[in-house]
Amino acid sequence: MSQFTPTERTLEPSARPDHLSAAVLHSLSRRTLGLAWGPLKTVLLGGITFGILPLIVWPKKFSRFVVFERQQLWHLVEWLRIRTGQDEAAILRDSVRRTGAGPTIWIVPLILLGILAMNLMPWMSTPSFNFPMILHGTYLFNGSRPEPFSINHWSHHFPTSPMHFYGLWTLCLSIAYASHWLHVQQHAANVHRLVRRMNLIFARQNIPPVDLLSPGIGFRPLWMLAALFGICCGAWWTIPASLAGAVHQQYIQRTSTRIRAELAQRVTTMLQQQQPAVDIPIPHGLRVLCPNSLCEKSAPAGAIFCPRCGSRIVSRFNSGFGAVA
Repeated sequence: MSQFTPTERTLEPSARPDHLSAAVLHSLSRRTLGLAWGPLKTVLLGGITFGILPLIVWPKKFSRFVVFERQQLWHLVEWLRIRTGQDEAAILRDSVRRTGAGPTIWIVPLILLGILAMNLMPWMSTPSFNFPMILHGTYLFNGSRPEPFSINHWSHHFPTSPMHFYGLWTLCLSIAYASHWLHVQQHAANVHRLVRRMNLIFARQNIPPVDLLSPGIGFRPLWMLAALFGICCGAWWTIPASLAGAVHQQYIQRTSTRIRAELAQRVTTMLQQQQPAVDIPIPHGLRVLCPNSLCEKSAPAGAIFCPRCGSRIVSRFNSGFGAVA
């Protein structure tokens, strides 16, 4: 009789799922909603509140987005450390924590709003207080008849010159919006430094680098029209407000979205290059779809032509990321 010798070898499937890689891809494909205002909403809400509400809402919204983006980048860096085992990937974790901007930058708008409130309180105690007229600095509405602006007239009703308060209001709002613009630009610069270090890791894996995209200065057509409308109303602070709102919206809705999509493509390429290749489901937001309405087949990453109908694929990735609340 032949003897049977049992073994402890475990037979595993050749294409077992990689849940960690799938989680990283799904994390990079997520985006948040409602964290950026458009020019129309800014004109309406900012005009009603004379520029105060955006300075209260925008820094909070952008700080929420920085935390959200930092979490996604940390997951990617940790995946690179486990996958490659390189020392550079471990160092990147500290770089992720340094993304964003210093606390002094996003506190500046609140400090300036406090200065305006302290200067506004003496005006509110006067009987002839007219807030819209003060900010415009041109007319005093006495009943139904507008009277031309006069320093001598104001000196009997208000403790300080209206032009002085108007200039202080414009200066404080301009500095506050410029501070928010600098906040966005500094965070974008920190993300660029992080992506440059990731490109060094991708280069060792024979993977093309990720493009460094910038939100720009903020010269967007609709935002410039909003600034022009504010200038016509006497609100010169709308110029830095339009620049800050434009870079805020551009970075959240386009720049960060494209950078994270490019990083997700590099993750997919690394999984396909290893032996045996890991085939994981691509999130819907990262799929490249055929532009032909009769085909709409999901094409592989980096494809130029559709494998089914041969149509040319214009975009490298679908910008319609899956939304998350």
